[in-house]
Amino acid sequence: MSVTRSRLRAHAIEWHVAPTAEVDAGHRSHFLELQRRCNTELCRHEALTCNSWLDRLESQQVSQRDLLASVTQFGIFMRQLLLARQHHALRLTDHQPAPEMDGGPAVVVCFDAVGEPWCPALPNMGIGDPYHLSQRLHDWWMSWQRQYASLGGKDWGLASGWPTTHDLCEHIELHYNAMNPGVCLGVLVAIENALSTDFWLRLTRTLHEQCLAENLALPDGGFFCEAETDARLQARHGLYLLESASVHDLLDDDVFFQSAQRTLSLLARFWTALANAAQIRH
Repeated sequence: MSVTRSRLRAHAIEWHVAPTAEVDAGHRSHFLELQRRCNTELCRHEALTCNSWLDRLESQQVSQRDLLASVTQFGIFMRQLLLARQHHALRLTDHQPAPEMDGGPAVVVCFDAVGEPWCPALPNMGIGDPYHLSQRLHDWWMSWQRQYASLGGKDWGLASGWPTTHDLCEHIELHYNAMNPGVCLGVLVAIENALSTDFWLRLTRTLHEQCLAENLALPDGGFFCEAETDARLQARHGLYLLESASVHDLLDDDVFFQSAQRTLSLLARFWTALANAAQIRH
């Protein structure tokens, strides 16, 4: 039984957020059920547990051309996500998408490839700085360009995105900050949890191995470590907002889960497109 449970949780994540004391029993029970459904239906979705891109990168050495092609698309996606986070941070001054509440204690549990749990340390409160992380992302992109001459001067805007990249980025642009709390929180919770597993550990390790095989250093620019922390901060923040929206009766549960599932389906398609680009070197 323990083996089966571990496999179900491979590369997954769980959040355990205690509602604040001022929340009445009815709303408290409802939020705890929402959290249980998030952990079961969203945090174990195949977009998290079966990342086909990382599986492909970890399987064997891939050609430099195909590796750079997939990494470029990933950079385009991250750029769009950080723009959405910046917009979200601005909206918080207007108490959107839900009134601010003091968040209760929160514990995040991640599961590795064999389902072994570990608890990442997080700052006590707040969210990451999307403007600072955007600079780190730019530094990372520039370091890739310096190391790989074939990338020199290549645009990483949406114009260079593949169809699946366009679909995911357009979805984020339109819905990450939608006025409907169910829609926007569905996107936020889905995306940020998908980037809060062991995703960054796996990506850093496999890119390091790819570069090492070519006697090159891993271009980082200080981005990967901060991206991991900021994703978990944003995911926790999303759960606090979910609690607030639920407590203030602003949330349509069906809309929230439909939005989250749609987001994860697009994300899974995106990982598959990157995996297909990263063909095995023969």
